[in-house]
Amino acid sequence: MRESVFFEVRLRRFDVWQLSVGVVAALAIAAVAAWAVAMFDTQQESGRALVVGLAALLALSTVAVALSLARIEGGVLACRDGVWSFAPQVGAVRSGALEVAIDLGAFLLLRVGDRRRASAWLPVQRRGLESEWHALRCAAYSPPPVAGVAPTASSLTPE
Repeated sequence: MRESVFFEVRLRRFDVWQLSVGVVAALAIAAVAAWAVAMFDTQQESGRALVVGLAALLALSTVAVALSLARIEGGVLACRDGVWSFAPQVGAVRSGALEVAIDLGAFLLLRVGDRRRASAWLPVQRRGLESEWHALRCAAYSPPPVAGVAPTASSLTPE
């Protein structure tokens, strides 16, 4: 018997997420630059090189982290029989429970997976999913289906 698909959507666009990561990274680099300028005047010659080196290291680290966060693979998010899965175009399929980490109305940050294993973080935006957005939000917030449990005699008798 073929398993039924409760919900399925193809995720392709991540513009809002990438812009947000870029803005936060730019603000972090600006803060590091402001710190470096403030510290530069208070240091001796030997300390100035340390301030510049530390600021450059922090800025490069910020860029590296931002690039890794902004790189999101598109794929298919699906729910079959109460189990969510995300199949990226490249890489391993992640499956497990779906959690909504951030809900900003037109943007959702979802987490698919198990706490004990690696999970997939999915920044999902309304733009590009207009026709499926309401269904995605309903599916994300709906409780998992209850397994077919036969009623017992004690549950049928009135108290």
